[in-house]
Amino acid sequence: MSPSAPLAWMAALAAAAYPTWDTWKSWFDWSSLFTASSLSEEHYGGFTEGIVGCVRLYDSIDRSPFLPLRDDLTALTELAMIWAVPVLAVLVALVRRHSATAGPRAAWVLALIALVRPLSADYRGDGICSGSLPMFSPDWFEALSGGWGLWELCLLAAALLVLLASDSPTPPISGRRALTAAMDTLVVYGLVALAPLLIGDESLRVGLLSLLWFDDIRDDPARLLVLVLPVVYLLLRYGRWGKKY
Repeated sequence: MSPSAPLAWMAALAAAAYPTWDTWKSWFDWSSLFTASSLSEEHYGGFTEGIVGCVRLYDSIDRSPFLPLRDDLTALTELAMIWAVPVLAVLVALVRRHSATAGPRAAWVLALIALVRPLSADYRGDGICSGSLPMFSPDWFEALSGGWGLWELCLLAAALLVLLASDSPTPPISGRRALTAAMDTLVVYGLVALAPLLIGDESLRVGLLSLLWFDDIRDDPARLLVLVLPVVYLLLRYGRWGKKY
């Protein structure tokens, strides 16, 4: 281990911990609520009592088949920040620092979280009634370009520091495995996106994680039927049937 390795590990832990610390800090920082209130008042010209109703054309609502995948990625990245997954990744790499693969794998996890978070964000227009920007539209790409912040910078810095501290070569990524995983993900979420078209229930246009809430399943057990097609596909793909054929 080089003399600078302990400092690199400490810096990686600090950088990986910042998003989680900032998330928890915002929950207990009451001054941020007053700041948000004042900014909203300045942006919209003050508050008035009443109800604001927005009317949008049916065709203007984003119905991209990628919405369920986006919602699940958003939920997963939020959970990763809340439960300090980046910090755990660095700690695992530190404990297994003599392994040739632990450091690079932890770096890939950190970089993946940093990249997925801006891509899965729900970008909205400037107006109150603008709603979500359609995915892959020019306005969406413009919002995406400004969606990178200090959290992503810290995670990427932590990934780089882990690679430097572990001093192990980065294992090559199998292009076939990456392509297979991407195709399986698109097929599964493509099948989930068919549910609103087949059943006619627009509330099903959400991710898989949202479908598994206990209260929703208790009130409407039929929602589990949405999972039938993806489960059958995965069984055919990786189960005994898939191995047999």
